[in-house]
Amino acid sequence: MANRYRSAQTLFEELGISEPEDIQLEAIAQYCRASVRYKALEGCEARITGYGDRAIISVNSSSRRQRQRFSIGHELGHWMCDQGSISFSCAEKIFATEWDNSNPERRANRYAVDLLLPDPMFRPLAKGRDITFATVRDLADRFQTSLIATAIRLVETGWLPCMIVCNERGRRRWFFRDPDVQLWPLDQPGSGTIAYDLLRGADHVETPTPVCADGWIDHKDARRYELQEDSFKFPIPNCPDLVLSLLWWKDEQQLLDLDEHEES
Repeated sequence: MANRYRSAQTLFEELGISEPEDIQLEAIAQYCRASVRYKALEGCEARITGYGDRAIISVNSSSRRQRQRFSIGHELGHWMCDQGSISFSCAEKIFATEWDNSNPERRANRYAVDLLLPDPMFRPLAKGRDITFATVRDLADRFQTSLIATAIRLVETGWLPCMIVCNERGRRRWFFRDPDVQLWPLDQPGSGTIAYDLLRGADHVETPTPVCADGWIDHKDARRYELQEDSFKFPIPNCPDLVLSLLWWKDEQQLLDLDEHEES
């Protein structure tokens, strides 16, 4: 059987897709010989069963539209990246937590981001925007995508120095940073951060808020600097303490000082 993989950009070129509104997931899936069916699902958001050159993607009919679209993109990622006959059943937790380790679920998540939030379309709409979840929600409405996928793509555009960190109590699940940020986040947010309070029971804290960088950044001089934090609880089944945090540097001096230190 021939390799069925095609990148998202290849599909856009073949189908003449150039605007966010043109990204019709059901039609793209059909073009890739995968039929989408909406039905009541128990215990998962979507599943795919494929054999030969045909597949069926089942999507939870009761989920919100943004979740359904990411589910289709994720299952198409399995269809493109996992060769041979396949069968995957994917719960919502996978869409929120599998962004770090190299495995089929991470590959499927990344394919969904490229398909739903293509960089050439996303970048012009994101440039000049604040790195906040208000911006993420606005862009997610435009692309009809999930908050997590949209936030990751916003960070990856790299127009401002920033990162996104996902924590649950006791550990960091994953993080992404824009290409120019070489700093690492701590394994857990420190006291004085919004995420610290949310992970310990606070229901809501007004954000974005300036916080001392040493609550987030693993660097000996972090206490000398400040960054902006926008955090909120993202509860999902079987993972109720998940907190997402967008961090960005209004004053880039910390990054410049770090570069000078590394060069010396």
